[in-house]
Amino acid sequence: MAIEDENLKIIISQLLKYKAVGKLAEFICMLNELKKYLFSRQVSMHQANVPIILFIRQNLNTLYAKCPKKIKSSLSKEMFAAFLLIVSKMEKVDITEENLSDMLKLDRVLDELYKKAVDIKDNVYIPTLRTFLSKLTVSCFSVSGWDNQLMWSHYANSYAGICIEYDFNQIKDAIGFIYPVEYTTKRPTLSLQDLGVEGFNLGSEASVKSCEPNMRAILSYLLAKNVCWNYEKEWRIINVGEENTPLFIDLPFVKSITFGMNMDPICKQLLWDVCKEKEIECYEIEIGTENYELRRKRLTESDFIYDIDMEINYIDVLMKQISVTFERIGKMGENIENEIENKNFSNVSPMLSDTIDTMSNSYYLKISLNRICDHETEELSSNGMPKEILESISLVNTFVSQVKEMYVALKENVPIFLLGGLIKGHEYTVIKKQLGDIHELVGKFENIEWNPFCIKKVSEDAEDNDSEYSEVDELAKISE
Repeated sequence: MAIEDENLKIIISQLLKYKAVGKLAEFICMLNELKKYLFSRQVSMHQANVPIILFIRQNLNTLYAKCPKKIKSSLSKEMFAAFLLIVSKMEKVDITEENLSDMLKLDRVLDELYKKAVDIKDNVYIPTLRTFLSKLTVSCFSVSGWDNQLMWSHYANSYAGICIEYDFNQIKDAIGFIYPVEYTTKRPTLSLQDLGVEGFNLGSEASVKSCEPNMRAILSYLLAKNVCWNYEKEWRIINVGEENTPLFIDLPFVKSITFGMNMDPICKQLLWDVCKEKEIECYEIEIGTENYELRRKRLTESDFIYDIDMEINYIDVLMKQISVTFERIGKMGENIENEIENKNFSNVSPMLSDTIDTMSNSYYLKISLNRICDHETEELSSNGMPKEILESISLVNTFVSQVKEMYVALKENVPIFLLGGLIKGHEYTVIKKQLGDIHELVGKFENIEWNPFCIKKVSEDAEDNDSEYSEVDELAKISE
């Protein structure tokens, strides 16, 4: 009697299962016991003259009910029946891995199975896994405190960076799954079923049988880290979103910022300006003179002594950044009209992002220039503000005016784009937030008055130079 395809699948799956866990020899011993049991029952039931296959069919329920406990605990009734057919053909020989493989032609089957498995791995499983992982965003935090020296060395460029302290007690909205990292000596693993892959269809069209992912197992995997890193006392926030689209967490509740003692002075000045405006406490790290412990001191305005050279370098950094974003905005703006007419909004959010950066830099440029004017009154009274600076001020003012027009137009039209199905819900959410940030920055920029030295009439040459930056006009074209 030939073994039916379904029975063959059951047999092969069991053999592969026990082989994978290194217990095939133990399983084959059990098959020999099953063979012995089968033929002894045939004799004890006085049916030795009945063909063995017929005997199995007629007495399957009794055979399974009376079989040894060890066999019954290892095989379901369906598996029991399939393996009875196998052992019935091997009455005269001991069952071994070799003769079992020969009888079932396992070498050929396994070779075909291997080829199918490779095909599924390359064309189904790996793409499925990559797609799943591409939807995850993991944000990492530490509860070890600002005085963790290893954290300063490993994550803050040896005291050249900063430590931001957040007040999570003020967070009301959901920001994701928040869990502590588990430090372990054992590397965790994920099964295919954990990832939502229940099995494979091995027909002519290889495919994956899907199931619900095991989020508990996935989270455990994402939260595991070698025990040697336990000094970090890390927590992670995990979010699942759109494919290849990071989810940025809105964490406005900054309690304090601690500066490293080797921090770049220009970055330090910029962050101080930000923190002063937002009323965020600022500190600076110090290393004890009598021991290696860290301490920090609270910074005040008196710690930031005016230095004209540093201020000029500060302005130079801001202007270079503004120039870079102007250039990007200009390139995107060249085609923005046609793109919107063709219902392509892919460049709107990137352009708004660059607009936010430019507005932010313009705001701090205004603060810095006013600071220079406050300290260099005598020099500016004699010689006036350099022409290049006046040109930059004119450019920035023009840009802000165009941004205001763009804001009004987009605020009116973005909801229409959403209702018309031209943008997706998550795109609308992002653009809406960007417009809110732009509106806030424009308000801050306009709430600060230019020092009179900064608003002297620009020469005709400077007005001619405005054409060099005419690409910023493209930003306003969205309003059309």
